[in-house]
Amino acid sequence: MSMYKEIELILKDKHQESGVGEIENFLHAKEVSSAIITMEEFFQACKHYPIVFSKNEKEGWFALALLGLKNRNIFVDEKGKWKKECYIPAYIRRYPFIFVQNDKELLLGFDAQHKVSKEEAGSRYFFDENGEKTEFVDNVLQFMNQVQHSSQQTKKFIETLDEMGLLEASTLHGTNKQGEEISLNGFWVLNEEKLNKTTQKNRTRLCKQNYMQPITAHLISLSNIANLSR
Repeated sequence: MSMYKEIELILKDKHQESGVGEIENFLHAKEVSSAIITMEEFFQACKHYPIVFSKNEKEGWFALALLGLKNRNIFVDEKGKWKKECYIPAYIRRYPFIFVQNDKELLLGFDAQHKVSKEEAGSRYFFDENGEKTEFVDNVLQFMNQVQHSSQQTKKFIETLDEMGLLEASTLHGTNKQGEEISLNGFWVLNEEKLNKTTQKNRTRLCKQNYMQPITAHLISLSNIANLSR
């Protein structure tokens, strides 16, 4: 389930006098059972979440941190507080902002549910009196671009694992809050036996590209699958 309910592009002619309110809790992520995650986050995330791999409709690879089963995030309580000391993925932290792809580039958008007037926004308004992007927007773009770059690096990492034949389709089984059995399909995990048997050439390549670290974090993370049924 998407966190975003009303996406608008941030445009000067439309949002000259607008900003965004402070996001004070994670209720928007209460029904988000997975979050896209990047390689840079694996070591922090593997302590709490299973990390698996998946594909989009264009066969593009990405990594997911599993946060619960079927529209339930077990790490967010009824008041919207994230479980103490658990890492919060950048995908969640970027809210209410999102990149929207047009024909040529990525454009910055946001969930307009949180749109407020310039006066109400404090320092979180979009454009100054000259119509130029504010420092706040520049900082958001810097963060979003960093996440986007990391996502592309993560895609290359998973493509390499797939190319080497190290991934296998997996079905995850669990029990929801009502006690119903749930099976989740469409995920891939690294087959540790295949990794152990891979060629020295592949091993050297994985080491040179610094891929052994995220591989280790991914394998460690799979021990968290049982926790999703809590």
